[in-house]
Amino acid sequence: MNRNVKQLVKLSSLLLFAAFASCARPSGNGARPTLPDFQKRRLAALEALAQTPSNLIQPIRLEVRATAEQRAGVRRIRIRGHQIISDSDYAFAGYSLGPGSPESSLTAIASDLADAYLSQASLKGVRIDSLGVSITSRPDSARPEKRIVHPHNLLYTIYVKSPASDEQLEELRLLAEQHSPAFNIASVKQSVKSEIDYGQTPEDLTFEPPYQPGLREYLKYKRAALLARRDFQPNPPQPQAGQQQQHSGSQPNPPQPQAGQQQRSPQPDRLHVEADPVSGARKVHIRYFNFIHDNPSLFAGNDLGPSSLEHQLGALASCITHITEIQAASRQVALDTLYVTAQAVYDPRAGRPGFEDVPAWPHEIQYTVHYRSPHSYDEIVALRNAVEEVCPIYNLFISEQKIEGRIVRHDPGDYRIHPQYYYQYRE
Repeated sequence: MNRNVKQLVKLSSLLLFAAFASCARPSGNGARPTLPDFQKRRLAALEALAQTPSNLIQPIRLEVRATAEQRAGVRRIRIRGHQIISDSDYAFAGYSLGPGSPESSLTAIASDLADAYLSQASLKGVRIDSLGVSITSRPDSARPEKRIVHPHNLLYTIYVKSPASDEQLEELRLLAEQHSPAFNIASVKQSVKSEIDYGQTPEDLTFEPPYQPGLREYLKYKRAALLARRDFQPNPPQPQAGQQQQHSGSQPNPPQPQAGQQQRSPQPDRLHVEADPVSGARKVHIRYFNFIHDNPSLFAGNDLGPSSLEHQLGALASCITHITEIQAASRQVALDTLYVTAQAVYDPRAGRPGFEDVPAWPHEIQYTVHYRSPHSYDEIVALRNAVEEVCPIYNLFISEQKIEGRIVRHDPGDYRIHPQYYYQYRE
């Protein structure tokens, strides 16, 4: 990672710290607020919402936009007044300026589970002193018959410190699954509609100094990176009989303990969120990238960042954008403009009398791909269809996932890799 990116990450961390510090409101005795203090505010907000008549509550329309930036191809996700950068690594002609879409989508699920867990604990009167959630996509135990292009075989872990019993914490976990919209988007098969906004551009574009080449030029580098990946067929030597295969130094993947042996220290998680004890917002950690997920005041939040639902919808738009870049480069389809807008509806009245059939998660999901290209409309339709076949997050949405969970009674901070740790690794 170059110096500028390191400085950007450091500045982002300082801004995050300043944002949380500005939310700190000392109580009357001068003590710093704790997570149980936030639970009181969350309970008051939930009770106020429950007492609000249904005719005074309107569905919430979630809207995001992901743009493939000229010259760089990075995806700029805009969610109301918030902005997130998503990028691929160098092997895909990216710059590693932001997390990828699959890891963002999974962490959004973890974030929403943490938020739902706090809500259910507040409603049940269970004190939570610290809370964190990690999530991972595990390898298949057997080779699947059909190639799977989306994150699957998911496992999340809730790290919690609380005086409650194990039975109470497990009950809260099951309630969190039931009431987490982002969890249900992944675990319930969704219907996703798509549209195409197409405009034809001239076949020949010239760029005069001092202008730089745009998206059309970037796709040439994308294609070169794809061809290089296809030509590279690693064939590492197989270990001899009686020898153990050595792990490379590029991934923190120590050998698994043998049956009957205890692992000496817990292995940190790569995708992790922690509930901030002051604001209740979720601090999202994806490798060396840090974000904030927060709620509006309706749910006792401060709107410090997008909600986990908005970020998950943004990951869908970003993933479609990136896979479009890949498929366009592979098919040699020139693009001069590419961005994706996505919408969904979330109705807080779901489950109330008269709204029993309304899904308790974002629904009416649809996206529009905005193309400007010299190629024909039929070629653009074929491009869109090819993207849907292999887009990880699109297929995550339209496929029914089995997601397992567990509780660990521990401080979540002990299980997370510090962002600096990944500076020495190339993902």
